[in-house]
This record gives sequence, C-alpha cells and structure tokens, in this order.
Amino acid sequence: MKRRGLLPTLIAMAAMTACERPAQEATITDDVVDVDALASNCPEADVAGNIIIVPGLTATITTKGHGRVAASDDYAGVHTTLWLYDEDAEDGRGAEIWTSGGEQPFQFQLGKRQVIKGWDLGVPCMLIGETRELIISPELGYGVAGKPPVPSNATLLFNIELISLETP
Repeated sequence: MKRRGLLPTLIAMAAMTACERPAQEATITDDVVDVDALASNCPEADVAGNIIIVPGLTATITTKGHGRVAASDDYAGVHTTLWLYDEDAEDGRGAEIWTSGGEQPFQFQLGKRQVIKGWDLGVPCMLIGETRELIISPELGYGVAGKPPVPSNATLLFNIELISLETP
C-alpha cells in the first residue's frame, strides 16, 4: 500500500511543532526527501534524549555531537549496526543483522533515497560525533518485501554514529 500523501503530511506536522525556527513543509517524492525542511526544523530531544521524528521513527541521542547539523545533499559518513527490534530483548536489540565496522565509514548522500526512508529522515539534524539509536517501522525500512536477511515487515533498530559530513 502506497502512502505517498500521508508521510509528507506527517513530516510537515512534525516540523511545525518542532522548535522555534520557522516551519517549512517537508516533502518526500519517489526520488528525493526534502532534508532541508527537516534540518531547518530540528526537533528538540526530551530530557532522556528521545526524539519522535515522524510516526514510525524515533531517535535516542546516546552521545552528543558538535558542529553543524547534517543537511540535504551532504555526504554523511557513518558507523552503524543494525538489529531487528525486539521489545522483549534487553535494549530492544534482537538478532544482529549487520555492522559497518572497519575504519572506513559507510557513506551516502542525504535526501537522495540512497538509503531507507528511516535514515533519510533520521540522520538530518545529527551533529558530527553524535550517536543515535533509531527505531524504524517497516514502512520506513524494508517494508513488506524485506531485504534478506531482514525479514518482511521488520521493525529495525540502528545504532548510528555520524563520523563525517562533506558538502558536495
């Protein structure tokens, strides 16, 4: 089931309630996520470091970062680990699926749909050195199709550390 109209509306609602900055409407199309609208309206974390970015995507800041926020078209370099989310497991971490590991960060361009929607929505507003734990619903992850070894309709838990930002 396609939800192209619902997600942009939810993002816009989250952006309007975020912080004191002027609200812009964030949009997602088949090719591009409007990361600028997200980054210009970075939601504030609560006292526990939790952020509801959009319904189906929550972030917890586990390590604070520094510098400017990640924005549209930036090349983000990250270290990451993916687990299947299991609400009964310690820290929600079920089976570990993948880790970027190594010295070279995994790199992608923000807002260009090179990664799952949960990343294109969850990495903007991160600062260099920041670590976030993202819990991503299936609709913002790999969906009904899954992506082996990720099963169909899996809720995902990513630990993401932003290592670098490069402007194109």
